[in-house]
Amino acid sequence: MAPCLYITASPDVLPEVLLQRWRDEGYAVSYLPYEGGGRAYKAQLEHLADGLEAGEGYGLVAYGDAAAACLEVHASPTPKLRTLVAYYPTSIPSPKTKYPPHLQVLVHLAASQNFAPAFPSYTYEGVQPDFAEDGLETFDKVAASLAWTRTLGTVRSAFKTVVDLERVWEEHVALEFVSKDAAATMATMVAEPYVNHVPTLTGGVGQAALFRFYRDHFIPGNPPSLTMRLVSRTIGVDRVVDEMVLAFRHTQEMPWMLPAVPPTDRDVEVALVSVVCIRGGKLYHEHIYWDQASVLVQVGLLDPKAVPQGMRDKGMTRLPVVGAESARKVLDEKSVPSNELMEK
Repeated sequence: MAPCLYITASPDVLPEVLLQRWRDEGYAVSYLPYEGGGRAYKAQLEHLADGLEAGEGYGLVAYGDAAAACLEVHASPTPKLRTLVAYYPTSIPSPKTKYPPHLQVLVHLAASQNFAPAFPSYTYEGVQPDFAEDGLETFDKVAASLAWTRTLGTVRSAFKTVVDLERVWEEHVALEFVSKDAAATMATMVAEPYVNHVPTLTGGVGQAALFRFYRDHFIPGNPPSLTMRLVSRTIGVDRVVDEMVLAFRHTQEMPWMLPAVPPTDRDVEVALVSVVCIRGGKLYHEHIYWDQASVLVQVGLLDPKAVPQGMRDKGMTRLPVVGAESARKVLDEKSVPSNELMEK
């Protein structure tokens, strides 16, 4: 049976998309509207577990005034409540308040709230309360995404939910590089995914644009010689971070890495980091980073000795860039001396 999760907030601020996101993660979601609070709302909170069987539990994710009410009510032991996540509560209990040891509590605060809770919390700089509610002027995508990851981790921990993110990522990669099937690759992604190759701004936003990118540019734009060697993999709550070394001979145009650059027939080795976000068992986005200067050095488009005259006059003798050495030092830290670019 799916874990039971209640979302509570004022009815005019909570988007349906947030409820669906929790459903996609495998939770049985119910919405509890906060309409001014009072005894009636408190009574509802105290009876949320009434329909649960022995051994079952539930969680609460609350926003604003509802979050303040939940923090107050559940300072006393509540049977079967396993986790309480409060987004920017308008007030918090006394720092002396101690929640039951079985209850996992987490609070998200905007820095402007000036609260200092004694229980677990995160404060987000440069945002206002309601920062996690899409559609409002106060919505902040970066803070909301970070808070979502932390919330999801707390809820999963409380319910002991295990998700195999590595399997999802491996299946996606196999369709890209082994099957080379753009349509099947897209089927592993959410309805509105995006891919951003940071150094070259290549990729796509949305199903249609990303499908065209995979089909017309990325999959056919990889030389037959291309290999990827995994150096490390870090798996988080909803992200997989791969550190890799990519190697290839530049025998054809590579629109995603070297757009509009004719083949140079040169060998390239470059360290690459992929940050993949997974939601509801499907890929939401990929952020791909690599050292473009190193790539340009290796294909002959950037000469480390080509220092502008103005900087030569100041004693500079070379640009602070390297070629394949950077990738080789990732594989073996002793393969290349450190600090060789530091003249003194």
